[in-house]
Amino acid sequence: MVEEPLLQGIRTQLTAYLRDKLNNSNINVFGVMQAIETKRVAYTNKEKFDYLAEKNPILLELKERLGLDTDY
Repeated sequence: MVEEPLLQGIRTQLTAYLRDKLNNSNINVFGVMQAIETKRVAYTNKEKFDYLAEKNPILLELKERLGLDTDY
């Protein structure tokens, strides 16, 4: 990822700084890779409605009862 090369570049200096300031020679710095969940952005009216209906299923029933169309 983007952060890993940055950490590699400053790891030695950061470790030395932390060891000195905290007076602890056992401190080590290492990176951990984590997957980040990205959310899809709703652009169309149908996508927006589907997102809201997922949070509040009663909207689907309301849409059917009133005969509404999300793609106007």
